[in-house]
Amino acid sequence: MAGATENGGTNRTAREVQQNFAESLGYAEEIIWDLLSQEQSEILMNKLRELIRDPQPPGGGSLDDENKHQKIIADNMRARETIFNAVWEQRKYTNRQSLTAIIYVMVVEGTDDVNRAEDSKKFSCHPVFRARRCIHSRSGTSSDSSDCCNIFVDENGRVYQNWAQYVANNELPAGIMVAPERGIYRVVSEQVRLDKYVTPAGSTNRRVLGYLDTGSAVGGFAAACIPIAGLLTLPVSGPAMAIAGVVGLASAGYATARSSAMLVDRNRHEQSISVTDRQARGHWLGVIAGAVGLGAAGATQAVSAATNAGREVGAIAQMTVNGMNISSIVISGTGVANGVLDLILKMRDGDDISTMDVLQLSASLVLFTHSVYNFKLASTIINETANRNIAGYRDTLSNRQRRAFDKASKETVRLRGNTRGRLDIIRNVNEVPSRQQFNDLYKINKNMNQEGVRYAFAPEGNGFVLNGEVQTSAADLRASVQHNQGPNILGQVSQPIPASHAASGNLRLDGQNQVSRLTGPLPTANPRPEPPTYAVGVFALELSSVMVGGVLFVLEKYGRTIFEHVINAESFENLITTMADTLEPEVFDLIMKLTRTFMDTMLDELTTVLKFYISTESILFRILDQVMRKFRHMSRIDLEMHTGEIFMAVKRYFLSLNPNSYIGLLEKCKVCEGYFQITRL
Repeated sequence: MAGATENGGTNRTAREVQQNFAESLGYAEEIIWDLLSQEQSEILMNKLRELIRDPQPPGGGSLDDENKHQKIIADNMRARETIFNAVWEQRKYTNRQSLTAIIYVMVVEGTDDVNRAEDSKKFSCHPVFRARRCIHSRSGTSSDSSDCCNIFVDENGRVYQNWAQYVANNELPAGIMVAPERGIYRVVSEQVRLDKYVTPAGSTNRRVLGYLDTGSAVGGFAAACIPIAGLLTLPVSGPAMAIAGVVGLASAGYATARSSAMLVDRNRHEQSISVTDRQARGHWLGVIAGAVGLGAAGATQAVSAATNAGREVGAIAQMTVNGMNISSIVISGTGVANGVLDLILKMRDGDDISTMDVLQLSASLVLFTHSVYNFKLASTIINETANRNIAGYRDTLSNRQRRAFDKASKETVRLRGNTRGRLDIIRNVNEVPSRQQFNDLYKINKNMNQEGVRYAFAPEGNGFVLNGEVQTSAADLRASVQHNQGPNILGQVSQPIPASHAASGNLRLDGQNQVSRLTGPLPTANPRPEPPTYAVGVFALELSSVMVGGVLFVLEKYGRTIFEHVINAESFENLITTMADTLEPEVFDLIMKLTRTFMDTMLDELTTVLKFYISTESILFRILDQVMRKFRHMSRIDLEMHTGEIFMAVKRYFLSLNPNSYIGLLEKCKVCEGYFQITRL
């Protein structure tokens, strides 16, 4: 399963691991959500890239190793795409904004004791996305979703409408499931609340169904052997052929019903039922081949009965029976070919072969052989009787990733200057890019130097740009340069390395910049205790000062409100130092004051409407973004004239993230006490 990991027996139990997840992904007894606007889909995809990581390429491996590596990458890509589509689709319940959270489910195998499963140190770990569906208020003004239905999307991209459906219908391996209570991380008295269940695969009903699948598949293969022998002109008695016909048709009928049920199940859980999907195609062939094959068998028997009774079979009836048998041969033959090919590919790739795969192949084979035999028999009868964040972010990188990041950052500033270049770096870091992209750039650094090509961050956080001309992604660039896959990207670069921007300045990423310097508390600062509501590192920032163009600004003078709402001290510091490097002192001071004024006048209103926490750094970034995109060349006096316009633009941005903006009254949920509304995406 995509995203599943094994814990081969460490010193931590399933409960201890869930406790760690609860402390990092939850908050006491509150329900925590991650909010993404409809323009931020790439952030979700980046999360999936971190969740389902591609393996490193085999060093000096054989061609077979490289093929296996590429196959894993292709499988991971499909898995990420499937999960992304399923999760992103749930925005229809939250006004086109994505409101999700991730939980983890542990499966303990080899035990039937539900109560002791959480103490096991050997288990598999499976990620599940939770998305908000229902809320308590019929008018849509409440964001409270406690005791309401949530949507759950598993690692296979299957969608479950509530927790009970997930528990009853998930595709986890057989064992005991150890999960957060009702799919929500809640910590009560410093202990995470857990639920334990026997997974559906480990239930008695599923085991009985597995036995029936196996027995039906074996019976189908056995029944297919008799007509094959008859087609090879081997002696087959009439009673043996009759028994084979009964067993074969029973097996085909069972397989048809199972395939039909699987399609219904996939549709119910919002999985693809298109014939282009590998699994769905097998189910469709099973259903169609079964329906046509069973109909053809019945029609042939009717012709045989009529002929044996001495009644003449008309020409239209003869053509109908022959047509049904020919259709059955073609469709069931396609099913056999598809089933055999699937088994060969799965065996070659080391994938698991399910009993359903074998059952569908068995049913297709028995229908094919009986249709061929019956078509011969029908022809004989007729003839005889009628005819399918820059520094904070940089510190999280490895050494080689950091080198690639530094090179891209410095080239960005060199080409676009401090003002434009820094903001482009912020946009890229703000969107939390995958660390893998810097590994990709590091791997091809020598090739780039040889070709006289430099990469810089592209504007608006959209990958990288080569020599200021060709825009691409790191993954595509490495695939082209190192593996000769896709278009020749370096060949598209026709311009030499551009000259430096006049205002590029001197960028340092591993320390303080020459233009500005953030210093600690002044000696004259009045000592006071750190407020308990501050995030880690924020109090030290409040007591610090920053030098902007030779003017020293004491951050504390901008008011405590700014620092009370900082979530990440490193992100806030990065914004401050970037502003100090790129702005005039008067503009820096104005933007800080605008941030304070916006928070004093609009933050409470926005929080009341949106029902989620808005950080200082997000407000500061949005104000800075508005200034740099629309008013970058204005003086402070001219900029003050546009304060209202800036505030309204920032307010509109945050209101656009509102997952509770509904038109009219909501629909009552039939399962829980909540209400919901489906918005067209």
